[in-house]
Amino acid sequence: MSSKYLIWIILPLLFCCGKRKDLYPDTVIGGHACAGLHISSSNYHDNSLEAYKYARSFETVLMIEVDAQLSSDGTLWLFHDPELDKESTGTGSVSQKSDAYLSGVKYESLEHERLIRLSDLPADLKGIRLLIDLKESDGAGGLIDSTKLISALNQAKQYFYNGDLGMVTNTGRFLSTIKGLGFRIYYNAVNSGQFLSYPNMSLADGAIFRNSDIAISDVNSVKSFGKEVIIYDVRSPVGIKSALDKAPDYLLTDDIKATLIEKYK
Repeated sequence: MSSKYLIWIILPLLFCCGKRKDLYPDTVIGGHACAGLHISSSNYHDNSLEAYKYARSFETVLMIEVDAQLSSDGTLWLFHDPELDKESTGTGSVSQKSDAYLSGVKYESLEHERLIRLSDLPADLKGIRLLIDLKESDGAGGLIDSTKLISALNQAKQYFYNGDLGMVTNTGRFLSTIKGLGFRIYYNAVNSGQFLSYPNMSLADGAIFRNSDIAISDVNSVKSFGKEVIIYDVRSPVGIKSALDKAPDYLLTDDIKATLIEKYK
């Protein structure tokens, strides 16, 4: 029997009925860009509705991160890269395009998934935390309009009526306003030193780091201030294990199956 078919037999046994031991009980597993970013072997393109549903099919995945950008109409669309040209049928940047234009854009992937709005995701999050990595560029070297930003986030909070929502910020703008809307806030930090010296650290619920930029001691240091740690950018078995060994509060993985296999033995 090939390994491709064997994995589908093993996985249900691993994750049903709680029979397997959780080797990393302090770390919640999440999907990076739904179910993996820029992974050629992924079933679906990152940030697509299909990838979101795939990530939700795992009961032990309790956080899903998505990349969101504002259209020229002020609507949040899920897309990672600065330019549409690289991986889709569109051109230019999301921020410079209307909703009508973006509605016709598809990914240049095997499944040709279409671009979706944040509000195309199911409104009922059913126990997971949705983490929105907001790309704040206006596509012309500046930052998106603050009025449009706050309005879009307020609409998102209302749409996900029972939702546990978090937001990743790269700039730290309007933290008190965004927190007032009911979002958990995570600062995208280069390293722990940058986060711990951040003037508005008290307003943040935690920080998000690349796995390669943070050590166990850094994780413990951030946690000692009562802040949550999210680690991302893990793809290989070695990277997955190294991230889990650092005991972050959340691990956003680019390979959900491999990470759950490592977590539950």
